[in-house]
Amino acid sequence: MQGLHVQLRSASPIRLEAEFDCGAGELVALVGPSGGGKTSMLRAIAGLWTPSDVQGHIRVAGQVWLDTTAGLQLSPQERRAGLVFQHYALFPHMTAHANVALAAGPAWSGADVQTLLARLGLATLSQRRPSQLSGGQQQRVALARALVRVMPAPSLTASPAHWPGVLLLDEPFSAVDAPTRQTLYRELAALRQNVSVPMVLVTHDLQEARRLADRVVIVDAGQTLQTDTPARVFASPRNARVAELVGIQNHFEGHFFKDQAGWGRLRWGDGAPSDPGLSLRVFDKNKIDDGTPVTWVLNGEQVDVLADEGSWGALEPGHTRLRCQLLEVLSLGEISLCTLQPEALPSQTITLNLTTRLLDRLQVQAGGWLQLLIAPGALHIMPVRTK
Repeated sequence: MQGLHVQLRSASPIRLEAEFDCGAGELVALVGPSGGGKTSMLRAIAGLWTPSDVQGHIRVAGQVWLDTTAGLQLSPQERRAGLVFQHYALFPHMTAHANVALAAGPAWSGADVQTLLARLGLATLSQRRPSQLSGGQQQRVALARALVRVMPAPSLTASPAHWPGVLLLDEPFSAVDAPTRQTLYRELAALRQNVSVPMVLVTHDLQEARRLADRVVIVDAGQTLQTDTPARVFASPRNARVAELVGIQNHFEGHFFKDQAGWGRLRWGDGAPSDPGLSLRVFDKNKIDDGTPVTWVLNGEQVDVLADEGSWGALEPGHTRLRCQLLEVLSLGEISLCTLQPEALPSQTITLNLTTRLLDRLQVQAGGWLQLLIAPGALHIMPVRTK
């Protein structure tokens, strides 16, 4: 099997219940809160952290790095893992060139190392020590050091199609400015075209994960909660905790009722006798029973915002039109954080990020009214879990 496959279980010193894979040439992002176990997973893959009670396996390109059942465990030196540490971890007494050359294999010549440093914008800085480099420059040296562990030397005329290694990136872009970040993004893109190695990225930046990753793995308290494409995870979180971790602002309660074939009704409200509730059309995937209490999220990216007065035409099947009052507008430059209150359900509010241009075009301010056109795909419902 090409690529990386990880399956690990441990109860101490921290809980670990991780299972995910990363194909050759694929970039998978581990996303979750601080202290959630993301960096521990990277260190376990690299062989730098192995709990005494760990159970499971780590395989890369068909090579077994860890198999507790078979009693097999490769040392860090035997694993072709390039790890970019969050705080660089460069040797302070060595130059940038020497730091990278130390990690390179015998196939890498001094000229090869210098060529790689030049590609990362470090050609004139290769003889400086870490204390003479900025944080962003140190980060690029750390990336170069990781790359020489997982990619063949440029001077090689032939290299295997699938290199038995993995690139592990622990928030590699957190300390660099925007232009440098773009340079590193391009370098990663070029690497993915030239070398087919799995890449695992730890990041707290949700937008960065959506921009760079083929798939994201949501991690919390040492456990992998959901793995899927960024679009799928953000639109259809597996449960309320995943919705919270990916920053979904519109998270509500209600009840699901079956309707016509393939369709259901989401009764939005808290169930109180004084709450009139509001019905929204949703897809029925035959996974939730009639009358089930649910939590649900609204994906604001699939909501159209229209002027309160105008000719809208007939609704598309399953769409819901919702008249809302704009309660608050907090300007954040080109984007405004808007709080809206449904006219038919004043006990609830919806939060949307709307562009200043859209608000100007609609000629609406706080206190005014808007129409929301909600597609059924914008609603994702989840059964309420009972303990």
